Parts: sequence; structure tokens; C-alpha cells
Amino acid sequence: MIRYLLKRLFWMIPMLIGISLISFFIMHLAPGDITTTEAGFNPKASEESRQKLRELYNLDKPVIVQYGLWLERMAKLDFGASFASHQRPVFWETKDDQGNVTKGLIQEALPVTLLINVLSLGLIIAIALPLGVVSSLTQNQLPDRAITLFVFIGFAIPGFWLALLLMYWTGVVHDWLPISGLHSLHYDQLGFFGKIGDSLKHLALPVFISGLSGLAGISLFVRNGMLEVLHQDYITTARAKGLGENTVVYRHALRNALLPLITLLGLAIPGLIGGSVIAESIFAIPGMGKLFYDAVLMRDFPVIMGILTIGSALTLLGNLLADLAYAWADPRVRRGVMS
Repeated sequence: MIRYLLKRLFWMIPMLIGISLISFFIMHLAPGDITTTEAGFNPKASEESRQKLRELYNLDKPVIVQYGLWLERMAKLDFGASFASHQRPVFWETKDDQGNVTKGLIQEALPVTLLINVLSLGLIIAIALPLGVVSSLTQNQLPDRAITLFVFIGFAIPGFWLALLLMYWTGVVHDWLPISGLHSLHYDQLGFFGKIGDSLKHLALPVFISGLSGLAGISLFVRNGMLEVLHQDYITTARAKGLGENTVVYRHALRNALLPLITLLGLAIPGLIGGSVIAESIFAIPGMGKLFYDAVLMRDFPVIMGILTIGSALTLLGNLLADLAYAWADPRVRRGVMS
């Protein structure tokens, strides 16, 4: 197992370099750059000033040279500084000669996105598993049809449209929930439990919007897996031995039906980082999704590459964790990994 793990970790390095190379070149195929954005705010900006900006950001060099410079910094785990006027570090905090600390953009945004998506993933698992099981046990009956209808509605509703509708209904019409930000203006004046309640109110809509599509997909995935497993011979044998229905369903059927779900959850890890673009942009939440969206609009290449690199690394790591979880859950896979 250790040899297999080391081999997979070793091959992640060239794969990550290849993904970053493709991402870097595709990113530069888009028209315009940061100089177009910055000069657009000043109608008197001349072509000479734009050229100086390109030289400052090394955008006057060939793309392959720019990638080489970026890769050289990456070898030192340095994502560089943002092209924006604040010139903040992309990834982690830095300290100048006077001892002043400047926090990194991803350092600030990452915990917010992780919080929203971990809560969303927990909501998905807590609701989707029971829905999938109930739907499979009541196939072609009223509960199954109702859950299937809910699943298709969840797939069909555009997330941004539902977010705007809920913002208007719960925040403008009834004033039940806040519609933007993470905290209220009087957050610092609240007590401990008051701060928790205020944060939960601000997170309610973003978490729901982020989890709706995943909730529909995983419940359908569990339903189909359970239907396949319930018709297996060993389930019939377990029932013939006189085992209780709950034991047959939850101990034997559900455990084997969830094996393919391990891969799905492993590949969902990158979504914990970049899967909240719509929710964070609409609700003005300073997370990774909004940071990525703003960086794309500004052609802020260091920030874009930083987020894409982290997402790629997490994709490879999630795939590895899914394989290891498969080996842990299924002895047949474990014997193949160890051999």
C-alpha cells in the first residue's frame, strides 16, 4: 500500500505540470489583459503607458517565457502577487522590511469557501442518502415518484435564478434572512451566541443554493445504486435467512450501493474550492468563487493560475483519496492495490 501511495504521489507532479501548462496557454488565448482593464479606467492612457504596464507584468514576453517564469516561482511555492492595484500576494501572507504583514488573497478567501461547501456537503449527504433509500424501497410508488419529481426540479432550476428569487422573497418581501455578506454591520457588538446566529442566517441561502444541485444528483445516484444491489443474489439469501429488513437494507445493501459514491465524493473535493462562483458572486461573499470571478474579469493571471493550480492539485488528491477509500471499503480492490 505504501509503495502504491508513493508511486501515485510521484506521478501527480508531472500531471500537475501538464495541467498548469494547458491552463496557462488557454488562459492567454482570451482577448485582452490587465493593461486593458487598468487603462480602461483612464481615458487619457496612452499606448506608451500600456506598454510600460506590459513590461512591468512581463506580458511583453512570449507566452512560453511567461510560463517558465511562473513555473520557476511555483517551484519555490510562490504564486506571485496580484496584478491589481493593491499588489497583494496571491496565496499566503508576506512581511515587508518594516514588519508589516500583508495577507494573501487565497489565504483570506479559502476558509470562507471551505465553510460554505463543507456545510453544503453535509446537508447533501444528510438529506440525499435517506431520499435515495426511500425512493429505491418504494419504486414506482407515490414516495418514489414524489422524490423523482423533486430530483428533476432540482436539476432543472437554474441556481442563479433561484438565488435571486429567494433573495427577493426572504430578504426584501419578508425580511427573514440577510441577502449579502457574511456578517451584519453590528456583528462585533453581538455576544457569542448572537454571532453564531448572525453567521447562520447569512450562510443559510448560500449553503442551500450550493447544495441543491448536488442534493438532487446524489439522491438519484443512491436510488439507482440501491435498486441494482437489492436485486443481487446475496440480498435474496440474506432475506431467506430471516434477517430483519433494516439489517438487509442498511447493513448489506446500502454499504455496497455506496461504493461508487466514494469516487463521486472524492472528485467533489475540488468543488469545495471553486464550486461556489454563482452563490458567492450573487450573495457578495468574499470566497474563492468570487475571487476567481473577479480575477477573470480583470485578467489577473497570477490569481487565476493560483486558483486553477490549487483546484488541479485537489482534483488529483481527491482521485487518490477515492482510490484509497475504495481499497479500504472493498477487500477485492485492496488485494489488487497491494499486489
